[in-house]
Amino acid sequence: MPSLAAESLAVSDNRDFKGRSVAEVIDEFRDDGVPFAYSTNLVTADLVVQSEPSQGSALEIVSQILRPHGLMIRTDSGVHLVVRDTSSDPRAQDTTEAHSNKTAPTSPVENVIVSASRYAISRDIAASKFSIDQRTIQNLPDLGEDPIRVTQRLPGAAASGASALAHFRGGEMGEIGIMLNGQWLFDPFHIRDFQNIFSAIDARAVEGVEVYTGGFPVRYGDRMSGLVLMDSVETERASHNEIGISVFNTSLLTAGASGNKSWLLSGRRGNLDLVIDPKFGQPSYFDVFGEFAIDITPRTRLSFNTLYAEDSIEIVLETEPAERDQLSSSTRNAQVWVRLDSHWSDTLSSTTVLSSTNYSNRRNGYANDMEKMVAGVQDDRDVTQFGIQQDWLWTPSESHWTQWGITAKAGKADYRYDGRAEYFGLQAMYEGQVPDITRSVVANPEGGSYAFYVSDRWRLSDKAIIEWGLRWDDQTYTDLNSDSQLSPRLSYLHRVGEKTELRISVGRYFQSQPIQSLQVEDGVSNFWPAQRADHVILGVQHLFANDLSMRAELFYKDIGRVRPRFENLFDPLGLMPELQPDRVRLEPSSARARGVELSFDRTSERFGWWASYTWSNATDEIDATTVLRSWDQRHSLQAGIEWKKDQWDMSAATSVHTGWPTTDLFMTDDGTVVPGPRNALRHGTYASVDVRVSRRFDVKRGSLLAFVEISNLFNRRNECCLDWDIEEGPDGEDALERGKDYWMPMLPAIGILWEF
Repeated sequence: MPSLAAESLAVSDNRDFKGRSVAEVIDEFRDDGVPFAYSTNLVTADLVVQSEPSQGSALEIVSQILRPHGLMIRTDSGVHLVVRDTSSDPRAQDTTEAHSNKTAPTSPVENVIVSASRYAISRDIAASKFSIDQRTIQNLPDLGEDPIRVTQRLPGAAASGASALAHFRGGEMGEIGIMLNGQWLFDPFHIRDFQNIFSAIDARAVEGVEVYTGGFPVRYGDRMSGLVLMDSVETERASHNEIGISVFNTSLLTAGASGNKSWLLSGRRGNLDLVIDPKFGQPSYFDVFGEFAIDITPRTRLSFNTLYAEDSIEIVLETEPAERDQLSSSTRNAQVWVRLDSHWSDTLSSTTVLSSTNYSNRRNGYANDMEKMVAGVQDDRDVTQFGIQQDWLWTPSESHWTQWGITAKAGKADYRYDGRAEYFGLQAMYEGQVPDITRSVVANPEGGSYAFYVSDRWRLSDKAIIEWGLRWDDQTYTDLNSDSQLSPRLSYLHRVGEKTELRISVGRYFQSQPIQSLQVEDGVSNFWPAQRADHVILGVQHLFANDLSMRAELFYKDIGRVRPRFENLFDPLGLMPELQPDRVRLEPSSARARGVELSFDRTSERFGWWASYTWSNATDEIDATTVLRSWDQRHSLQAGIEWKKDQWDMSAATSVHTGWPTTDLFMTDDGTVVPGPRNALRHGTYASVDVRVSRRFDVKRGSLLAFVEISNLFNRRNECCLDWDIEEGPDGEDALERGKDYWMPMLPAIGILWEF
């Protein structure tokens, strides 16, 4: 690590900077021992120092010469990273550089390649990590500028476009953990009973997202497939305010700092109820996020956080009285947590989080179609949870660190479920189908979950870092004996040449069934043992001479102790899916996901592009037969471009992938309908092109940002579901008629944001 003298070096040796290459100046300071790091995607060869900086330290000098190019310094664990300055545009011209210990994402969908003389021990060496900054989230053409939905653009993600959630590398949607300011978020979604269409997190309130699609370190546990990590925006301005309105929501954000205090408050109200025909329902929802932080001492920071989301939604699929199909849902989700960051010495620090969650959901639905199904459901769920998490970091030398931590949560859940259904016509003709069902479940699980981890990282040489870790988890609310989990993990990073790095990650990952996820809707009142996934990941990253970044990864995931799950064979979009006659219970003995990901990106001052291709395969082993998972997509392509000039910003992105598997249906001679081999068919290829154009206008106070965005620009009909019915054949006999339903149609949106 550099000496204190190098950190605070005053430049007084009459060096001339104006007209020199920015990269050359930074490299010169690095040679003096100041730990600067940058990607040549950002600090390109054509960037020159535009004016002579004022005298000061090396850090102050570099900050001055970066500012005209829209760049700034973020200090992360002792390393000064060059990143995009999202405050350098007209919305916040008077924002000064905030030297935060939060990690600052840089490249739109890629990790920064650090051009340092030696690898800092603080570098995250795990494979399969991506960073997406706030500016990229805003400019990508995705519904509602959603920081969770944007992860669907990453290689290895499988998504329908309807839900904000995605499948990472063959895993289920529920295998992804979401963290904000050090707190694991509890079901942070709107319209949760119909595809989780939006997250409850305002993209304007967070710095960006860091995403692991696998291979994450032992600090993060109880998830098998991936993580989405976020930190709230920090500002050093006395006041910064935003008011926005779009098709999707009306928003208000205010933030500021004064002395040793800072604050942020964000509130959003959904606007879908104002644009959707009332006969199709009223999706009304809002969310509020707030943070107040105070530096108690120069080494101690205390922050208070709250996230509150509320939905009151009615959704109608069939509007005719004779075929009425509707669902109403109300959800209240209140999460409060306090975080204490303590730097006990130059080598020892800790983070402590105390949290409380109070959650309730009410779901009522009915269907009244005498030709198909008459059904009703009443589903009430309440969850309370309290937790403490503490993480410690000890860095005794520049080549070694040790991290450890504990987590303890106590929770209680109350379930009250009643469902009934009577079947007619085709719905009553399924093989083995009973004419009606009545289901009633009451459950009140209560107990705790506990975890402890330790990891050790060593820099073996200037080119190699290794980290091992071990994690222990246990749950008491499941009433299962001997179900504690032990997870060993190992990661290795090696620098091959100046611009190539190799990563290897292997490890075991467990995921318990959360206390709020009892499958009462399908008549299950017991918890299952924790699932297990073993990851093996090999990755290589290279920066070419023309600033083109390439990344390739091979992954293999072996999944054991697979929890039984329930799926609908033909229609995953039903309002009461658990009562549909195509509902099946799957009990895989194991599962497997494997694939290859190849991605490229190149970013210049005005133009950038990125592209990725993934080949993958996700299967279950059911009754000694290998069956495709319902979200398997053999081939997937993601690509996008962005062009910036003056006040204009234009972007386009496309997603293309193999259609997801589905199942056929047959009618026997005796009039019974029987499903064919599971997932032996595929829907047609999924393809969508999305575009966004925005322009910023300077006004007397602040600036206005206006945008137009179109999802599924060409209104492509991407198949999602099969719709079966009975028709009379040529011979007068009943026959099956197969129809199709589709994912999202073309969705145009406009909006405006005033920042002052």
